[in-house]
Amino acid sequence: MNIDFLIKGVQLAGEKAKINFEKEKYCDSDTSHPEVREKSHKELVIEEDLLCEQILVSEITRHDPNAIIYSEEMNTLDKLSSDTSAIKYILDPLDGTHNYYFGLPYWGIAAAVLNDENVSIAGVIFLPMMDLLLICEGDGKPTMIREKNSWKPVSTNTKAIQKSLVCYDNQFYKMGERATRIYELLTKQCFTTRITGSAVGDSALIACGKINARVWNKTCSYDIAAGVPIVEGAGGYACNFSGNKINVLDEKIIMCSDYQIQQHLIELIQHSEIK
Repeated sequence: MNIDFLIKGVQLAGEKAKINFEKEKYCDSDTSHPEVREKSHKELVIEEDLLCEQILVSEITRHDPNAIIYSEEMNTLDKLSSDTSAIKYILDPLDGTHNYYFGLPYWGIAAAVLNDENVSIAGVIFLPMMDLLLICEGDGKPTMIREKNSWKPVSTNTKAIQKSLVCYDNQFYKMGERATRIYELLTKQCFTTRITGSAVGDSALIACGKINARVWNKTCSYDIAAGVPIVEGAGGYACNFSGNKINVLDEKIIMCSDYQIQQHLIELIQHSEIK
């Protein structure tokens, strides 16, 4: 699958967002800034969310004027579940908006290709502040990292759960008691945990062997779409809380470096159920 146009779009969006980030225009502001709005409770959208989306959509439609595109900042995501188109695109134009807004350099740009069953079959993730660009060009293809002017395969890093670094959701107020219980159990079993605020960042670092797993109790399609092929193409696993294969409409997700950690996390989650 030729996804050069997606790679170009993600890079262009990321480079533009990086230039703006380095200006630190939000660092001394509050949510009354003219380029910031609260789209829902404790959820910001900033100028760069919309700017990156515009760049990505422009590159995709230049490649295919009839492309079907879904994105975090569009109002069409409710139609995705009934869309059986053979090929469509889903974007996370700026994942980690709150990190970006507060001046934290952990954020990224992501785009994925979905099939008729809303399964991700290709993906691109770019973390501009880490100069980390990852691609998976199709089902069964390896995940590749850009190094200077060439591409090299990457792989996950297998570790026992007791020695692993596992990332987790933020915004506990949205997720309920069980999510808190899972996190409590997780902190006791793995070596350490992180709540980073960027789903695509965590997915990318699982693929690169820096993180061993990420758990989502209630995610959105655009948060995980690119991460699934990126992680699986690097030798990792993506499943729901029951261990089954997923599409992007699933909300309770595990991504991890290897099968043993996957099984350990599934068991931990099952034991967390509040009777």
